[in-house]
Amino acid sequence: MNYIVLDFGGSSVKCAVMNSNAQIMRQFSLSSQVDSYDSWLDMFAPHFDKYRNEFNVQGIAISSCGAVDVDSGIIHGSSALPYIHDIDVKALYNERFNVPVELENDACCAALAESWIGKGKHSDHFCLLVIGTGVGGAIVTQHSVMKGHHLHGGEFGYMIMDYQDDQPVILGHLASTHALVVMTADKLGVPVDSLNGLKVFEMYDENHSEVIAVVDKWLKYLATGIYNIQYSVDPEVIIIGGAISQRNDLIDLLNKTLDSMLAVLPVARIRPNLEVSEFGNDANLVGALKHYLNRQGS
Repeated sequence: MNYIVLDFGGSSVKCAVMNSNAQIMRQFSLSSQVDSYDSWLDMFAPHFDKYRNEFNVQGIAISSCGAVDVDSGIIHGSSALPYIHDIDVKALYNERFNVPVELENDACCAALAESWIGKGKHSDHFCLLVIGTGVGGAIVTQHSVMKGHHLHGGEFGYMIMDYQDDQPVILGHLASTHALVVMTADKLGVPVDSLNGLKVFEMYDENHSEVIAVVDKWLKYLATGIYNIQYSVDPEVIIIGGAISQRNDLIDLLNKTLDSMLAVLPVARIRPNLEVSEFGNDANLVGALKHYLNRQGS
């Protein structure tokens, strides 16, 4: 069977036609910058009709930011897409397209992908840590995502890491790719929008001394978060996702930072086992499909 899978991001929605083995047969993107869900559905409808006819699409699977209630179809919380929240998303699709619809939080989707056919498929207990504009994640036990009472399980980015001027500072504001860019721009005295994660690491590779100092500090923040996850959840493996995880030496850099920390912590010597996400930018699509198949009993 074939399905249309959607991954809602802050500026665009990744769309794919996939079969039940997670093979992507068509892929495209649409803007997520609209004023209402009805406007988004109006834009999406001709694409759905086209691919439903071409591939006999049987359902829609959705990965979304926010605290997703998979039963009610309501996305709680807030995000860069205000129109997706506090409405019955599943009902909107059902009414418009008359096919089954399932949705799940994006980090949970990425974790399901790893648990299904990725780096976590042989692990009973693992965590996913996604590094991007913020820091997100998920906890997987016995191949099920542990969402918690308030649907915020695995929101590692909210861990308080420091205090500045008596104000708490969370991991997401210290160890995200955006945080790295902001710290680098501040150090170099340049506009934040003149940099991105790729440019920062290009300067790092060129042995720019000031940038090396910033990256080393950022790695310490990230490694500290990983250490805290290890000792609070005790997973077999922590899988690192997000675009920056595709940098070949990121795991080596984190392991060296962790080694330095553990060398001066004689009472805590469990070394986190780090892996890079299997799917890169397609993890949310793969996991949304798996969530759909689980819910629909396919």
